[in-house]
Amino acid sequence: MNTSIPLLMIYGANGYSAQLIIKELLLRKIRPVLAGRNETALKHLAQKYNCEYKAFDLFDEEKVDAELKEIHTVINCAGPFIQTAKDLMEACLRTKTNYLDITGEMPVMHLAFSLDGKAKESGIVILPSVGFDIIPTDCLAKRLSEKMPDAIHLKLGFLNKRGKISRGTLLTSLGFLGGTGRIRRDGKLIESKIGEFVVDLKWKNFSFSGISIPWGDVYSSFHSTKIPNVEVYLAMPGIVIKFRKLFLFLLKILKMKLVKNLISGYIKKYLTGPTKSERDSAATYIWGRVENAKGKMIEEVYQVMEGYNLTAKGAAECAVRVSKNEILPGTYTPSLAFGSEFMDLFVIRKID
Repeated sequence: MNTSIPLLMIYGANGYSAQLIIKELLLRKIRPVLAGRNETALKHLAQKYNCEYKAFDLFDEEKVDAELKEIHTVINCAGPFIQTAKDLMEACLRTKTNYLDITGEMPVMHLAFSLDGKAKESGIVILPSVGFDIIPTDCLAKRLSEKMPDAIHLKLGFLNKRGKISRGTLLTSLGFLGGTGRIRRDGKLIESKIGEFVVDLKWKNFSFSGISIPWGDVYSSFHSTKIPNVEVYLAMPGIVIKFRKLFLFLLKILKMKLVKNLISGYIKKYLTGPTKSERDSAATYIWGRVENAKGKMIEEVYQVMEGYNLTAKGAAECAVRVSKNEILPGTYTPSLAFGSEFMDLFVIRKID
């Protein structure tokens, strides 16, 4: 065991991404405390990974505080995070425990930044989104803003070829796809229909067609870069782009409670995450563009680690750095915490 790292807890340890993070920490000779609500599943995991476990529900404030008392840093992997982050963040403030999570949900990010003052008073770090949501795109946005300090427009996008997503990610996505889209205009978050905007880009060795979605960077990038106008795009097949009005009409069906419950039940019962070979065979790309008032643009494209592999490495790396007290108390985005160069840990190559 790495005795130089204080006690680290994974809450929601039964989840797909959580177990990848656990494995990454074990490779670093860090043995985290495994936590969550399901004691039977936790006990099995604890035996599998030779870790301590703690079973508790976040609604029992006294129990939560007792279990966090000796914990230095917790990584929340229990999504949808809109249901777990508030209780766990508030518990961390009471127990002076650093809080990290792997969310991409804008309301959770807003909550985190609203607690910046309390985090400083309590002497803790609150660092949401330490996975694929949003490490690479946040750091890319920061890098581009450093190259163009007077940028007033930011566009980001990501493309995942041959990639699959986990049960938890699907359930969270089901929530935002059935909801309202968001973009940022003049520094303010405003409603924008999912797919209202499209991009179609072509390089010599790369092409990207995507629709606008309410990805976490729409919220967080303003804190990281101060760029007032932001859109984020998800790559889609050309057929979806061409018939996006039909696609957007079908998305409205997800707002129906019965339909959402049926799909959610199917996901929970039948779907799991990608295998290691599926993760390793995927090709993941991020794209970013900044533009200033004069119309000058800078854009860059990178191939990065597959999303779940990146989440495992990213969350573990962030937790280690926070555990070593490398950043002062307060709320951060990944790039504010560790700089735009943090993305280089996850870049496979730059696309020219």
